[in-house]
Order: sequence, then structure tokens, then C-alpha cells
Amino acid sequence: MKKKTLQRAAALVMTGAMVMGVMAGCGSEPAGNDNPSGGGDTPTSASTPSGGNSGGGDDTPATPANTAAGMEGWVPFENPVTLQIPVYDRGDSSNGCSDVVNNYWTNWVQENFGAMYNINVEYVAINRSDVMTDYTLLATGQDLPTILMEYDYDKLATWQAEGYLQSYDMEQLKQVAPTFYQNMVDNGIDIYTQLDGEDYLALGQRPYGNTNYTWITWYRQDWLDEVGVDHYPATSQERLDLFQKLVDAGHAYPAGGTKVSGAGADQNYGWRDYPQDEVTWATTGDYQIPALSTEAQKRLLKFENELYNRGFKNPEYYTRDGGEAIADFVNGQCFEWSGYTSSTLDTLTSFYELNPDGKLGVVVTSSDFVQDDVWGSSNAFRPTNVFGAMTAFAYDATPEEVQAAMMYMEWMSQDNVLFTMQWGVEGVNFNYDGDTPVNVADQKGLAEQQGHNNNVDYWMIVTASKTLGSIEKDIAAITPQGLPQDFYADILANYNGQNDLYNKNWANSDCNFATSFDAVTEYGNILKEELYPQYRDQLTMCAPEEFDALYDELSQKYLEAGYQEVINQRLEAYNSGLSTKLPK
Repeated sequence: MKKKTLQRAAALVMTGAMVMGVMAGCGSEPAGNDNPSGGGDTPTSASTPSGGNSGGGDDTPATPANTAAGMEGWVPFENPVTLQIPVYDRGDSSNGCSDVVNNYWTNWVQENFGAMYNINVEYVAINRSDVMTDYTLLATGQDLPTILMEYDYDKLATWQAEGYLQSYDMEQLKQVAPTFYQNMVDNGIDIYTQLDGEDYLALGQRPYGNTNYTWITWYRQDWLDEVGVDHYPATSQERLDLFQKLVDAGHAYPAGGTKVSGAGADQNYGWRDYPQDEVTWATTGDYQIPALSTEAQKRLLKFENELYNRGFKNPEYYTRDGGEAIADFVNGQCFEWSGYTSSTLDTLTSFYELNPDGKLGVVVTSSDFVQDDVWGSSNAFRPTNVFGAMTAFAYDATPEEVQAAMMYMEWMSQDNVLFTMQWGVEGVNFNYDGDTPVNVADQKGLAEQQGHNNNVDYWMIVTASKTLGSIEKDIAAITPQGLPQDFYADILANYNGQNDLYNKNWANSDCNFATSFDAVTEYGNILKEELYPQYRDQLTMCAPEEFDALYDELSQKYLEAGYQEVINQRLEAYNSGLSTKLPK
């Protein structure tokens, strides 16, 4: 196994408590209300004082002669520099966000940042549901963007092991992007920058990383009322009982159903036994490669088998994608839908347009742990991490391009720029309620329409979510607006429930390793992209009496196809002290 290690000292202090540390209240306050970067038809540009001498040359980026750190020391590049930045393409064409690389906000970045420093900012669309394949294709074509950016640590470690990345000079980052660097220090995430003793990663922050409170499940409260059920199912068995009642009442396929593929498919946190066995958690507990062969995955798939064989799940689920899941919910054809909440949530807007008498509820995580004797846990969830998106520089990025990327990271870290990217134009995308900005609910059709979740895919390089300084204000800011129902209280209650479970050690972040794994690089895509979807469909559609034997058979094939080697290499790293631990 290759030892692509973080510095040894960092590995020794990477305790579970640190990795899952409470991040409440972190992040900068937005620009003051008297002078936000925004207003009128066009947001104002960030302050860009000039100074220093124009550098450049064949091998050296333009560097100011003075010693000023940050934007005060910046000067335009002597020759144009192309900066390519990845942005998720989430397929939101129905919401008017189809062109993620050319829109009002990408043009605003070019006008207010790129043009000032002789940088051509280009965005590169990355399929959100197939990130690894897109980056692999770009690398194969020697066409990687200047930076590679993702939320998942092991993806970056894999890219480093595959030679996609170059290390960088931390002193240069401090000089060019001092605000970004200081945010890493202030949030305790600067210890995660190194692989194999060199700096590869620059990490954004993640407020409230001990929860996953922005991922919300909405359900049909009116359907519960219709069949006389007084609460959302607390256990998997209660879900099955509810679905039977809904089918009996004429609601075909209340469980909906879509195909699975890629990283994050069939996460089994809600099917595990808690407290978790630490070795099992470390070797099979991450969400990237589905953990076929484990008891938790067996429970999850057996439940899917029940849904399919009892007629609760669309029998053609394996041909259907996430867009069809949204359509099912909007059209009143399934019981629930999950997604990231934001002040403008077109799925809910469309739902109420088609179902004006519809009544929705929000699933609220109970602060008391629930264990189902048959199916395992029921309200466990996957906390996120103390860090948000991680940025690295492509192996073939020139010194000028790396510097331009660092300048972008610093510019986006400025309060007025971040505020404008997150909130938009006053009077168009948001209005003030006293001192608090409130997003306009429906932005469809606006030239200034923000992208997914208030432009998050453009400013994720700095922070995973926007913050106004308190959880109450932040939840108010991401509660869907302009709807017949107000979900603020339930979203806050869900956060509090998750926070309580986390503090009781009933919610655990994935194990982080201070090394990359050859087995993940070699077998990961085959396991999660090819074998798991195939085996999952077989297990979902087989006769119930055949399930146990088939699970054992396919698990063995999965292990032999590389998953056992993944487990072995993770175990070696765990035994060598190169991993986080479960909190005690």
C-alpha cells in the first residue's frame, strides 16, 4: 500500500472528536448592511487596490515587488492567464439553471475579478452524480481544470495517488491568499493540507459540521392524515406498515424509486448497530464504496427487496433517475422527497402549484436514539466534516495558473464578494427585513437568477454553507420562502435533534485516513459504478426466499473483485495509527 501520508504529527492528533468537532458559529459575518457588494441592477465590484510591479516571464508568475500580502499586493498578469474552475452540473434545467458555465454570475466573476487581473475565468461543468468519471475523462484527455475541487477527502487522496495533482508552496498561499489561509487556521483545518509530507490540499470551512441539517426530507402529511397515521414512521417496520396503508388507499408506488450509481449510493448509516464496532466502521464505514458484504448493507437491501416485492416501489425504478424522483413528488405520485434546502426551492414551489391543497411535513431527527430490532438503527445520520470543499491544483497547471487560482480563493473569501455571490442583488434576489437579508422566493426567469442553493457551487471553495452568525438566523435564511407552509420550526428542530444525537455519540463521521489506497484507485470505480448497481438490482428483484443465499453469493464475488483488498488496506492503515478513531 502506498503511504501518501499527512504529516505524522497531524495523523496522531486526528481524533474523532476533532474530525467531528462542533463548528457552530464559524464563518465570517456578511458585509455591513450599509455597503454590501450588491444593489441596483449590477452588484458592485470588490475593492481592488493596486500596487507593486508587473512581474511575469516564461516561468514566474507576476509578483509584486513589495511585501504586501493579499489583494494589496496584487497586480495584473503581464500576459493573459486562463483559470479553469470546476462547477457542479446538477441537471437543474427545469429550474432555469441549465447553463452552469455561462450565466449572469459567471460573467460577474469575470467582470469583477478576472478582467481586473488579466485572468480569463472559465468554468468547467462536472456532473454532480458522476464526479469521478468526469475527472477521469478530463485527465485522460490531458484537459484537467486548473483546480480540482470536491467535498470528499478520499477523492482528493485518490487523485493525488493517480498523479492528477501537484503540491504547492504554503508560503505562497499565505502571501497571495492570507484571508483564505487564516480561515483554515481559525477553523482548525490547516492540519489536513498534507499528503506524503507535502502540501496538496487547501480546505474551505463547514459551519455546523457535526450535523447534516441542510439535507431535508419532505413528506405528505396529508397522506398520513388520510390513512389515519398520526406521526412520521419512527422505524423501518412502521414505514412498511404505512406504505401498505397508502397502497390500500390507492397511492401506487408510494416509495417511488430510482436507479443507483456512483459514490454515495445506498448509504447504510440508518441500518447499522450502534455503538459501532470501530474496525467495521474504519474498514467498511465510508460512504464512497457501497459496503456490500456487511450486515448493515444486507438490511438496507433486504428492505429494498421488501419494497419491490410488496409493490411499494416502482417496478421500473432501475431505468429512472433523480429528475424523475422530483417529478414523482411534484406530481403527487410518491410519499416523500429529500434534497438540500434553500430559500428558493423550486421543487416545493412546483409541488404547491400542482397540489394547492397539499400539506407537507418535514422529517425531524429525534434526539433519542431509535433502534429497530429487525432492521437496525432508524434515525442515525451521517454528520459531515469540519472541512467543506477541498481544493487542489492540477499537475499540469502553470505557476501563473496556480497563482491565479490562489487569487480567486482570496477574492472569493472577501466579505463583500461572498455576500454578493450568496445573496445576489438587493431588490432582485433578496430584500432586507430589518438588518437580515431575505431571499426572493421565486427567481425563475430572472437574468440574475442564482444557481443551485444560492450559487453554492461557485462559492463552495470558501465555505460549505452561508452563515449569518447564529443557527437560528442561518436556518431562517435557508427556509423555503413564498410557500403556503412555513418549515422554519421543523428545520430548526431537526438540527437540534441531530446535534443532540451527535453529542451523545450516536452519530459518527466517516473514518478519515492519512493515506491513499492503491486498492481504492484500482477497484473503486469498478465496485461502485459497475458491480454494485448490478448486484443491487439482482438483490432488489429476487424472490424474498432467495435473498439471503444470493446476498452471500454476490458479497463473495464483490469481495473477490477488490473490496476485500480495500478492507485489508484500510485495516493496515487503521492498525498503523493512520486514521481517526470513534469518540469514546
